[in-house]
Amino acid sequence: YLGWRAPEISSPESRMQGFALWSILTFLLNAALFILIGLQLPVIVDGLAGRPWLEPVGYAAMVAAAVIATRFLWVFTVPYVIRAIDRRPQQRLRRVGVRPRVVVVWSGMRGAVSLAAALALPLDTDAGAPLPDRELVLFITFAVILVTVVGQGLTLPMLIRWLGVGEEGDDEGAEELRARLTTAKAAIDSLDQLETEDWTRDDTIERVRALYEFRKRRFAAQAGKIEDDGIEDRSLTYQRMMHIIFGAQRQALVGLRNRGEISSEVMRRIERELDLEESRLEV
Repeated sequence: YLGWRAPEISSPESRMQGFALWSILTFLLNAALFILIGLQLPVIVDGLAGRPWLEPVGYAAMVAAAVIATRFLWVFTVPYVIRAIDRRPQQRLRRVGVRPRVVVVWSGMRGAVSLAAALALPLDTDAGAPLPDRELVLFITFAVILVTVVGQGLTLPMLIRWLGVGEEGDDEGAEELRARLTTAKAAIDSLDQLETEDWTRDDTIERVRALYEFRKRRFAAQAGKIEDDGIEDRSLTYQRMMHIIFGAQRQALVGLRNRGEISSEVMRRIERELDLEESRLEV
């Protein structure tokens, strides 16, 4: 509910803080999981001391093969079932060939979720006895993660080149472009309404209108709705110039802090404003 209603009930400041918070928490949780499995690996290996080394390695190889084979089976069966049920035109546009499907299969790398599930296994049963084969399960999980992340991850670029798979269009990019064009048009429509208000100034209206008209033409050119008359090159030139200007401002700001003329808190506050302005350049 909050995820759906947040754009309407939360402030821009809280949304930016929330995105930053969850990005950091996700990074820390993933790092903590891998640190935990790394710390437990010597204990896991010691717990398997009574077994022939081929036994856990063999189990790990079979489970890794089963994980990859299951993904192959899913990707090459379920989409065809969906095709038979859902015949809408937009569903047909999402269809891909065999080669992209192979890339999707090989991209199925195990990680944080598998680690969390394995580490959640209790040490003891309800009867108080040690949980049987807990170390074996943890070892197999670690091995599957190693095979998929390192093995599949390192060979994925080679597989893509070997299959000759290239970019076939960016649906999300097209949606983003459509959203930016729609919001630019909404801004211009809002300016038309504000122009009749007594408290607005004509020079301010025209300055803001020029900004959004430029954005509208640029997004329309990117979408192929109008011919690009060099507007994209002008935009890239402007972005390059502004990056240099923002860099100069940051250097001056740090210089003030280093000379003790402003506090670190003031520096960070203004630096954040510069970061927010610079993050909008590509828009």
